[in-house]
Amino acid sequence: MERVTILEASRRLNISQATVRQHIRDGSLVAHREEGPRGRIWMVELPEGEWMDSQKEQFLQLAESLSPWWFATAERDGDVHYVEDIGIEEIIPFFLCGQTSRNIWTANGHDESQRCADCVRIAVERDLPMSSSL
Repeated sequence: MERVTILEASRRLNISQATVRQHIRDGSLVAHREEGPRGRIWMVELPEGEWMDSQKEQFLQLAESLSPWWFATAERDGDVHYVEDIGIEEIIPFFLCGQTSRNIWTANGHDESQRCADCVRIAVERDLPMSSSL
């Protein structure tokens, strides 16, 4: 079983550090104090296989009801991108095409011709839902 710091567990599991600590307290994640370069630190045992935090599971269920197509700018200009993932600690969208943004803005009612060509290509390759109103 791989052991990592709380910070690394937060990054790998895509949950906040506070949430990692809460899961340690409630027993859904296992952690041990170990000697580190600067004294004793908590090391978290990463669960094997797929593991999902209940908050993230609820977030993903909500996300399934939303369109995956969003603008990357507040001005709602440029391409409309397909959101692949959104960070939990901060809203940092990761688009299929590899771009990121500081936030996302609704693209309700956009025309399909506004869609990022790379996002469309990857969504088609992965057989992802293309509808803008799920």
